[in-house]
Amino acid sequence: MVKEKKVPYTSEVINGPEKAAKLAETILKDADREYLLVISVDSKGRPLAIEIVSIGTVNATLAEPREIFKHAILANAVGIILVHNHPSGDCIPSEEDEEMTRRINESGKLLGILVRDHVIIGDGYFSFHEEGDILKY
Repeated sequence: MVKEKKVPYTSEVINGPEKAAKLAETILKDADREYLLVISVDSKGRPLAIEIVSIGTVNATLAEPREIFKHAILANAVGIILVHNHPSGDCIPSEEDEEMTRRINESGKLLGILVRDHVIIGDGYFSFHEEGDILKY
């Protein structure tokens, strides 16, 4: 059984990585391991659900597309925003982060669920969208 968590800012539109990071920080604050979250959004960018998809180690977390999109499908989302933390504070994406982002983006295209961004939180944040690697908010 899948159960979505209540989203703290249900009416606030997530229209940029700063807002996605702010929402995710409510869960990721002071985490000592990597967490991968998926924020499922409606057509206007309002969050429908936020899910912890994976909890990893101090420097890695793994998730398959089926786990990432499961909650988005059940929430009738049209888009998702991936967010994960780097406990080291370094927001620069690893090769694994880049490969996962490409893979999830391709999976989203097949499902008709837009990957709006992948945000890495540390001392600040990194946005794949801002770097031009993901479609758009």
